[in-house]
Amino acid sequence: MSRSELPRVYQLMDLIEDRAHPDFYFQNFEHSIENGVEKRSVWLAREKEMQRLDIEAWDFLKKEVVPYLIARNYRGRGWEQLISILNQARAYNFLHDSGCSEIRFIPRINGKETPDLEARLDGNTVICEVKTINKSAQEAKARQCGEPRFILASLELGFFSKLTSDLEKAKSQMASYNNTSCVRHVAFIVVNFDDSLGEYKTDYYKEIDRHLAGMPVAEIEVVFFNQKTCFHDDVHMENAIVVNEAG
Repeated sequence: MSRSELPRVYQLMDLIEDRAHPDFYFQNFEHSIENGVEKRSVWLAREKEMQRLDIEAWDFLKKEVVPYLIARNYRGRGWEQLISILNQARAYNFLHDSGCSEIRFIPRINGKETPDLEARLDGNTVICEVKTINKSAQEAKARQCGEPRFILASLELGFFSKLTSDLEKAKSQMASYNNTSCVRHVAFIVVNFDDSLGEYKTDYYKEIDRHLAGMPVAEIEVVFFNQKTCFHDDVHMENAIVVNEAG
């Protein structure tokens, strides 16, 4: 595939001069997407997501990802940090599709954790924090070592502990930035389950919905991004909004 087909992906690649760097994410990218149908599909979808950002937002996101383009984790997690930052584009698009205007990424403040996005809707401010929940430590180790493993049909306690912690942290970050009464706080969650094929994903989201019903996080709205997987169905939740990635 060419630069004309993936212009913003190639702009990310251009941020690093040394494409032979051993930790550069996009090494041999052209070859890998030409020979990998799944990888090509993923990056075509990412390109569409990134294309929807206005120039100011795109320039901000590019600066954010620079350190992580050559920051590979050798303990089974690869470039998770890079992908987590790119997931912020999905939250930007969600805000746009929700009718928000003046959407912008929030600059970092030294010594303070800030939320990711700010926007306006019906005359009010909307604050959004993006969290990515990645595979478990056990799954990361198994993939790294090539160990056989069983994918469970139910989520484990550790997942719900992580989810609860992330929601509470998102709430704290948004409240510390702007906690006036008319502000809407949105926690946008992207989950990379251990079940990467998505065979049990629909059941997982039902479990998450029940969990949220039992531990509502006051004063924030929870949004999940249901990523496209090999086994994929749209999901719906009573206690959260779901953005179902298009096929």
